[in-house]
Amino acid sequence: MHSDDPPADFEANLDDSPLARIYAAARLGVATPATRTSVQQHLEIIQLTPTLRRIELRTPTLPPATHTGCYVIGPTDGPGELCLVDPGSPYPDQQTLLDAWLADERRAARNVRCVLLTHHHGDHMGGAAHLAAQGIPVWAHALTQQRVAARVDVARLLDDGAFIELGDATIKVIWTPGHAAGHLCFAVSTAVGLDIIAGDMVAGVGTILIDPDEGEMADYLASLRKLAAHGPCRLHPAHGPVIVDGVAKLQQYEAHRLRREQQVCDALAAATTSSLHELVQRAYADTPPALWPLAARSLLAHLLKLQRDQRAAEVRPGVWRAGT
Repeated sequence: MHSDDPPADFEANLDDSPLARIYAAARLGVATPATRTSVQQHLEIIQLTPTLRRIELRTPTLPPATHTGCYVIGPTDGPGELCLVDPGSPYPDQQTLLDAWLADERRAARNVRCVLLTHHHGDHMGGAAHLAAQGIPVWAHALTQQRVAARVDVARLLDDGAFIELGDATIKVIWTPGHAAGHLCFAVSTAVGLDIIAGDMVAGVGTILIDPDEGEMADYLASLRKLAAHGPCRLHPAHGPVIVDGVAKLQQYEAHRLRREQQVCDALAAATTSSLHELVQRAYADTPPALWPLAARSLLAHLLKLQRDQRAAEVRPGVWRAGT
C-alpha cells in the first residue's frame, strides 16, 4: 500500500450495494496488473478532438479495467467553459492531481461549468462530491439523482434530447437505460463527424454488465440501437481506448447479446429445470469461474427478459425452465 492510498475498507464505505460487493470480489478473484508501481506525479491527458480530452483516473472498477476515462469538453486553446464528464476516482491522490490540473486550466481562463454524470456507479461519480464541495455543480438524469442523493447533490436534471451549449461545442444528451436506469451518453458534433461519450454502454476493454437490480436487458438492447441511429463516427467509452466506426461496434454489441441470449435458451433446453448455478456453467462456460458471480447477474437479466418474452419461466425461486 502506498502512503496516499485509502484504507482497505475505503471502497466499501463509498458504496455497499450488493453489486459493489460482487465487483470487489471480482477484483480480488481476477489477477490484474498493478495499477501503478510508484506514486503518480502527473495525469495522462489524451487530446481526442479540438474540443474533447480524456483524463485517465484510477478507480475501483471491474477487471481487466483499472481506470475510468474522465472526459473534458470545451476549448483546449484560449479561454472558455468546460464540462467534466465522470470524475470517477474516489482516491485522494487522484483527486489532488485533478485539482492541480484544473487549477492550470483556470489560469488559462478555462473554468469548469459543471460535472456531467453518465450514471451512478462509484467508478464514474467517485470524485463528484469532491468537486461539488468546490462549488462545481453536478448535472445528471433524475434516476441517477435518486441513486446518488446520499453522496452528492445534483443541481440540474438532464432529460433525453436536451442540449448544452458550451462555446463552440454543442452537447446533446441521450438517455440510454439498460446498464443503469439513469444512464446518459453525451454527443458532441465535430467537423469530421459525431463523437459520443458512451459511459458504460460499450467498453474498449472488458465487457458491460447488465445487472437486473440496476438495469434491464431489453432496455440495453434498445439503447444500443438508439445510439447506432445517431450514426456516431467514434465512441468514447469509460474503460479502454476510443472506438472507431461507432455504428459497427454498437451493432456488434447487440449481436453479441443476442448470441448470449440464445446460449441461455440452449442452457435452459438442456434440462427440465435448472438452477442459476447450473445455467451459468452451461451458458457462460467461456467465462473464468472467478467471474461467475458477475455472469450470474447478467444471466438473470437475460432470464427476466426471456420471461417477459414468454421464453423462460421461474418454477420456484432460483430454478428455471424453458418457456412455452
